[in-house]
Amino acid sequence: MTPSLRVPLTLLLLGVLLTLLFTCCGGGAAESEAPRSNVLLVTLDTTRPDWLGCYGGERAATPHIDRVAREGVLFERAIATAGITPMSHASILSGLNNYAHGMRVFYSEEVSHQLDEGVRTLPEILKERGYRTAAMVSAFVVSEVYNLDQGFDDFLTGIDTTAIDFEQQPRDREQWGRISQGKYQRRSDATADEVLGWLGERAAEEEPWCLWLHLFDVHDYCLVPPEEFIADYEIEMPPEGSLLDKTAQHQWRERMYGPEMTWMDAQLGRVLEWLRENGQYEDTIVVITADHAQGLLDGLRRHGWGKHRLLYDWCLRVPLIVKIPGRDGSRVVAPQVRTTDILPTILEVLDVPLETDLDGESLLALIDGQSESQPRLAYADALNLYDAFAPKAGKLPPGHHDNLYCATDGEWKLVWRVAHPERGELFNLATDPLEASNLFTLDHPEVVRLKAWLDEQDAWRIAAPGEQTGPVNPAALHGMGYGGDDGEGDDADAPVDDGTRDGDQSPR
Repeated sequence: MTPSLRVPLTLLLLGVLLTLLFTCCGGGAAESEAPRSNVLLVTLDTTRPDWLGCYGGERAATPHIDRVAREGVLFERAIATAGITPMSHASILSGLNNYAHGMRVFYSEEVSHQLDEGVRTLPEILKERGYRTAAMVSAFVVSEVYNLDQGFDDFLTGIDTTAIDFEQQPRDREQWGRISQGKYQRRSDATADEVLGWLGERAAEEEPWCLWLHLFDVHDYCLVPPEEFIADYEIEMPPEGSLLDKTAQHQWRERMYGPEMTWMDAQLGRVLEWLRENGQYEDTIVVITADHAQGLLDGLRRHGWGKHRLLYDWCLRVPLIVKIPGRDGSRVVAPQVRTTDILPTILEVLDVPLETDLDGESLLALIDGQSESQPRLAYADALNLYDAFAPKAGKLPPGHHDNLYCATDGEWKLVWRVAHPERGELFNLATDPLEASNLFTLDHPEVVRLKAWLDEQDAWRIAAPGEQTGPVNPAALHGMGYGGDDGEGDDADAPVDDGTRDGDQSPR
């Protein structure tokens, strides 16, 4: 080789090496500038799927949710990990069951009541990849008090949790809702206003966003829709103090459930319409689900409980609708799935690798119409013996003042009671979807199988509470209907637990 050729060849080789290095590091312009889908995660607190139009419900008008279902995929049977708001939301945001993410109860000095800071959440994962992350939530029970703000650039509740008086606070449920915001929660129009403001401020920005929108309206009758909206339902607001009777409270709650669901749908519709009008809807992953459902008069009649917290299907079965850009919609998926499946699904759509083991699995194969060889086992719990805000013995239906653990494959469902295993429940959901016939015996093959699965998961492990990142306010929880002596725990219709076995009794 002559000296005159050495320099050009050296430069050529150097150029090749730099190109290879640049490519291996992911530095190509086409890759770095490729558009990434936004993520809109909507949680409708306390929402029963059988009241939504897309699930066959006729008692509430939900055209906006129904439209997303037509454009996306509807899952017929999605199971939450708890009948309590903060624990269930922690599972949605982390893809983990309650024993893995650490939040077990509303409050306890014995077990953890906050999301473990070591758990990686959806906003944390996406924030590391250049996403702007935000949450607009509507109640104290999904606030920073439970560490659910973990990973969000913007976390807005509309509530000043630092200013709440621990002991002397009026209850929202005594205000009878003629305002859009109370001490511990806000109505969905106030939350939607904040979402629209946040989206408008970032309309010109190029970075993708991940937004969690939480709506609380149907949880209770504290804050109800505007009177002009309720007037369409020929409902007159009850005079203050007129709902002291527990039966009247249950009847009022059910009467308001449909209108409040329609109002909530309308406010979500405002957000969805903004996305459509501003050209962002088509490139946004939309997930609509709930943290848990509600017993209402149905649950009161069947199992002696009209609210939530328990592990019957009227509490754990929630809506799940997923709309993914570029994928065919109008599909209904029948096999059982879990709310823990939401996070891994979003990550697979965005081609983000999983860095830790999750209890959930991606739903993408089911969304694309593929079948699965094995049913997905779902987990839920209610640690009523540890929770300081669980109703006391005698307030819950017989046998439920216990630590309850649920395992179900969609056909069989086990509710294991730790303090009194002999009082467990087993239902064949294929033949008994209303869970009216308890088949439980300690040696039943399905009890043995599902209990063994709980053992394999080490579902019984309990973590002691770590250092709190914020106060858990007793007055606020009581004010929203939680606690042993009022609200959820003071149902006059609830049967008294006399210590007898109810395993072979059918609910009346």
